[in-house]
Amino acid sequence: MAETTRPEHYRRNFWCLAFDFAFFGIGMAFISPGTVIPGFLDALNAPSFIIGLVSTLQSASWLLPQLFAARYLADKPLKKPYILRPAAIGRSLILVLAILIWATGARPPWLTIVLVTLVVIGFWSSDGLASVPWFDLLSKSIPPTRRGRLTGVGQVMSGLMGFAAGFLVEWMLSERGPAFPDNYALLHLLGFLMFAGSFLAIAMTVEKPGVSAQRVPSWQEFLPRLWRVLKEDSTYRHYIIARQVYGLGALAMPFYMTFALDRLGLPAQVAGRYTSIGLVGSILAATLFGWLNERYGSKLVIAIGVVVSTLAPVSALMTPRLPFEPSLVAWGYGLVFFLSSAAMSSMMPGWMTYVLEHAPEAERPSYVGLTNTINGINVLLSALGGAILEWSDKNYDLLFGITVAGLLLAWPLSLSLPEPRRVK
Repeated sequence: MAETTRPEHYRRNFWCLAFDFAFFGIGMAFISPGTVIPGFLDALNAPSFIIGLVSTLQSASWLLPQLFAARYLADKPLKKPYILRPAAIGRSLILVLAILIWATGARPPWLTIVLVTLVVIGFWSSDGLASVPWFDLLSKSIPPTRRGRLTGVGQVMSGLMGFAAGFLVEWMLSERGPAFPDNYALLHLLGFLMFAGSFLAIAMTVEKPGVSAQRVPSWQEFLPRLWRVLKEDSTYRHYIIARQVYGLGALAMPFYMTFALDRLGLPAQVAGRYTSIGLVGSILAATLFGWLNERYGSKLVIAIGVVVSTLAPVSALMTPRLPFEPSLVAWGYGLVFFLSSAAMSSMMPGWMTYVLEHAPEAERPSYVGLTNTINGINVLLSALGGAILEWSDKNYDLLFGITVAGLLLAWPLSLSLPEPRRVK
């Protein structure tokens, strides 16, 4: 397809995918895995290891099923049904959790922790299964030179509405809001409603059949084929190494919020403020990264995203050491969430777009599934971060320092990646 050719139903699909992206992002503002969920688990007196483990299970549940989805979808020319089915199941679980929190009063706490863990696994597993066909639908519907624009528009839309949602989260978690744990039940209910909007948006897309295999390969055929990709595609192999090193940022991710609660002595309601601040970072970064992707390609987005990601743990280390007035500490520490959310905005126009542009069309689901399954290796890092905190008697300086060192290694690797548009 020529770069200037727009697929049929381009405009409709662009806005459906943008609204899908936006509503999903708003839903995540209400049940943020970086602020709300760790804050809820901390309120339930879950140990650091468990908080890190839940974050690990979230990532693992999203990443690891994708290889199975990639194989299953090999002979499917239409992908939308395989987005909607798992999405319907997983998003319904958020509603179930909201009802259970309200019905049980989050008692006993250990049972609520188990329920949160099970719902996290179910929700992210279903979303992981849906993501492989979603990326293929995106690639068929939106030309490479417009994907940065799509992700930018979607993130800006979700960021603007999520910014307001963040202050609603802050009010709901404050003394003026609903009592605990009804406040968390309502947050999950609001999250479910936004996910329902996302589901409707993707259901309204119009999909044309794409290139597919004639049959689903057996595992004896499929796994050696994936090994050949890693062995023979040197660019892809380089990308995978860089991506795994970049994943070291996951060490500290679940613990920025617990650091605010445990070490800075901030109230739980700041989770809402930090959600809003993070969404401002997402909005600005999405606009920048979308423009950079469209103008220069995905490699530059990756490189800048690595730098921004590194600055988040640096800011966490520096905040307690700067001469802030106590009343300003809560606002100053918000820079950590601004930067970490900004870095996350580089994932779609950077790391994921790189794979979509590099992979041959017929093998795109396999590349996406293989990439995200390999990325599942990094899911151990959040649990490792929790283990470091437990072992070191909650030495956050050590955890954040190790994270900075790991991310510094990722920068030269990202700079040496070839730009896929120039290769083609």
